[in-house]
Amino acid sequence: MNVYARRTIAACLLFVLFDAGVGLSQPQIVPRLTERELDQASYVELAREWKEYIAKHGESPVALVNLGMAYEYAGEVEAAYIAGKRAVEIAPEDAAALAFLGKILSKYKHDTERATELLERCRGIAPDHEHGLKTLVVIYNSRGELAKSEEVLKTIFRQRVIPRPLEDYAYNMLVGLPQGAVLITNGDNDTFPPLALQAGMGFRSDVAVVNRHLLNVNDYVEALFERYPSVKPGGRIEAEDDLSLSSTLLKRMIDEQKAPVYFAASVDFGDLGFSPELVTEGMNLRASGKGLTPEESARLFLEKYRLDSATDWSFSWDLVPGHSRLLANYISCVYNLANQEGVSADTMRLLLDKALDITEFHEMDRLSYVIKSLQKK
Repeated sequence: MNVYARRTIAACLLFVLFDAGVGLSQPQIVPRLTERELDQASYVELAREWKEYIAKHGESPVALVNLGMAYEYAGEVEAAYIAGKRAVEIAPEDAAALAFLGKILSKYKHDTERATELLERCRGIAPDHEHGLKTLVVIYNSRGELAKSEEVLKTIFRQRVIPRPLEDYAYNMLVGLPQGAVLITNGDNDTFPPLALQAGMGFRSDVAVVNRHLLNVNDYVEALFERYPSVKPGGRIEAEDDLSLSSTLLKRMIDEQKAPVYFAASVDFGDLGFSPELVTEGMNLRASGKGLTPEESARLFLEKYRLDSATDWSFSWDLVPGHSRLLANYISCVYNLANQEGVSADTMRLLLDKALDITEFHEMDRLSYVIKSLQKK
């Protein structure tokens, strides 16, 4: 396409935008924390800009939701609630407004009954609304209503809410685990995808995928151990030894070794309260149980893992930089494997080649340097 054609198309697009009343004065859309995190001052500024925009152009659900998100991330929860409530008042069937107010009610107001009502309405209107569905899963899990959570997760899977790179990442987390293992996860991107795979296609449903933060919620803990009785540790379900309930239960599960316990590579151990002995096994970190040999662990990357989507040019990586950061865990695990004895030279060469492809595709310059240094050894 020549430069004149591009200019003509751009001019037409601008005309359509102005004709539709959108204009170019609309402030920046507030990015979600899972996509891109800004500094505090930026959220304060975005709240000011959206407030001025509403004063000039009038209320709309889009403007109010963005205002509410800016307030929330700036720490102004009550202002965020007021914006979300107003968005639902003027647009009671707007999915984004319903999802946002549902999140605020559940996370900050602890009104899960009203939040569930709004989020189920959102699900009926827009069954592919990612953030409404995820909030609904969290609510049902925190109540110990795992069957209802599973139904929402099936919707997430059927509606293809989870992007392919994250779905493949989840597949890779699960595929190499031993029968009846426990997989401890940390945040949205390492928790929802494996749960959706289990609910949507029954893949590795023998594995107990456990979000470490939800282990602090008694209803969730009781429901989890009822579903997976073989992983339940002995003793009463209560915190002990200056540890949180989550850390207490994890420590017991590791020490008692009733089931092999693995941590996702993305888990932060800084606030765990104890230091488990961990061995890198494929994409995960094994804390207990008999595992694979280093060679078998390395071969998972080459023979069982789905890695093509990690370098998919058609995916909009720039819009969700958090996804690229998550894939850096592939490289961390390869680095750990490279420093274990027992991996053959041929396997390691192929493994490092794959790791380098990923680092160069995502412009992970520091990690590319590390992989190239390993290749020279």
